[in-house]
Amino acid sequence: MSQEYTVKQGDTMLSIASENAYPSWEMIWQRAENKDLRGKRDPQVLSAGDVIFLPDIVPEPVEVTSGQHLTLVAKSLAAAFRTTVLDEFGKPLTNCKYQLSVGSASYSGSTNYTGQIERKIDPKAGSGTLVVYVGKAQRKLVFNLRLGELDPVEKDSGVKARLNNLGFDCGSSNGALDAASQAALKNFQIVHRLPVTGKADDATKKRLVTVHDRR
Repeated sequence: MSQEYTVKQGDTMLSIASENAYPSWEMIWQRAENKDLRGKRDPQVLSAGDVIFLPDIVPEPVEVTSGQHLTLVAKSLAAAFRTTVLDEFGKPLTNCKYQLSVGSASYSGSTNYTGQIERKIDPKAGSGTLVVYVGKAQRKLVFNLRLGELDPVEKDSGVKARLNNLGFDCGSSNGALDAASQAALKNFQIVHRLPVTGKADDATKKRLVTVHDRR
């Protein structure tokens, strides 16, 4: 039956669709009842408390000829884990071996020529660990991952999390923007040639989303 669902911290449209056995997240997102939410949210960056309309799932009939051998394959949704690993000077860490653990799955490989890692993972996974091995000494960089927990940039926590992820340290992403956040915002604005105000103005938020969310 159709129903309304209240978003929890860590939910994305992919995880909601997968948890409720929808064939795609677009089937939910494109419903007319969700038009207002589409106007203010990225489907994979929701905010706790958002309300989403979940439509009925109508199965598609399959015609089978008597005596015919038929194999049915159930498709499962997959999320894309994508990140770029940089050194302290903003230079990509290329051709570095890595180990990614998400839920019960583990993946290994090497960063590409831009320092990027991309893998398909379970959309319901909420956490994970990424270990990157740097240089001949194989120095380990360990990242604890909280998947799906990025808040919209309209929230102070969303601004702070993006700054931290991009290397502009402002401490914990919880709480209001403070002195450390203002210093991080100024550094971000200097690097990206924005007016240096130390405030999360519209131009700065837009640039944060462009640089962070589209990597």
